[in-house]
Amino acid sequence: MPSHPTRHTIARQWQLLKLLPDRHPGMSSLQLQAALAKAGHKTSKRTVERDLNELATLFPLHCNSKGMPYGWYWQPGLSLDEIQQLQPDRLSPTEQIELRAWVDDGLARRLEGQPLSEDMQLAPQRTGGARLAATVDDSRALMGWLLSQAGSIRVQAPEALRMAMVEQLRQSLALHDGSH
Repeated sequence: MPSHPTRHTIARQWQLLKLLPDRHPGMSSLQLQAALAKAGHKTSKRTVERDLNELATLFPLHCNSKGMPYGWYWQPGLSLDEIQQLQPDRLSPTEQIELRAWVDDGLARRLEGQPLSEDMQLAPQRTGGARLAATVDDSRALMGWLLSQAGSIRVQAPEALRMAMVEQLRQSLALHDGSH
């Protein structure tokens, strides 16, 4: 059973995900701090910012950094149904998979500070980057995170996940190649 501070952090972060709007300009960390306090989670603005940055590595969140204050919201292009499926209080049990991938040096450093799972392993490679192995939930949130890291990660296994990611990237390239 997680310790009390861990349960408190998880509950706060779940509430934070539920509070995020699904469109630009989003909500500032100060607005989110006030909304969390209203929901019974008194915390600092800095903690909210840390939570948002951590959650953005796991969920398809977007930060509008063009103006001040920054606004946080769910990644554009997600339907309201997809957002609801990502929100933690609506997540159904997911299958655990063994993710194996190559990651570049920058992503490896970020993962050292924010591991994907308790059993995550990073093995530096002589040619650069690192080999990643981690047991993770096979979910839309995982796919969103993988796609957001597409320039820094090469999924090797499971094959079905690798192929799904390649197909998503192909569809994106087809939309952006200018021939449509």
